[in-house]
Amino acid sequence: MKKFCVVLAIASMMIVACGKKDAPDFAAAEAARDYYQQLVQGNYEQYVSGMINGDSLPADYREQLVANAKMFIAHQNDLHKGISTITVQNCINDNTTPAAQAFLLLTYADSTSEEIVVPMVKQNDIWYMK
Repeated sequence: MKKFCVVLAIASMMIVACGKKDAPDFAAAEAARDYYQQLVQGNYEQYVSGMINGDSLPADYREQLVANAKMFIAHQNDLHKGISTITVQNCINDNTTPAAQAFLLLTYADSTSEEIVVPMVKQNDIWYMK
């Protein structure tokens, strides 16, 4: 009986160990949150630099992206009195390519919220917005 209990205990531990999933990797989502925090803080150049190849874009195109970022924040300020917090909700990593989908929750100053999905890609060990 004692031997049976030991075998049962070992089998139970093996089942628990095999059923254990790796902790999700939220690095891409945390990078996306950081880029969006730069946007909310008015650091539009840094936000655009968070885009894939953001630092090597043609100057005219980069200026357009910065202008679009400013317009986006102005629009959010008009609609919702601005973005108050950005929270990571989830991150789905692609196991075949260095890509991920970052799910962020934008909470606005008027107490409404919106979940957005930010496609991310990893280049030279750094996550960038796609």
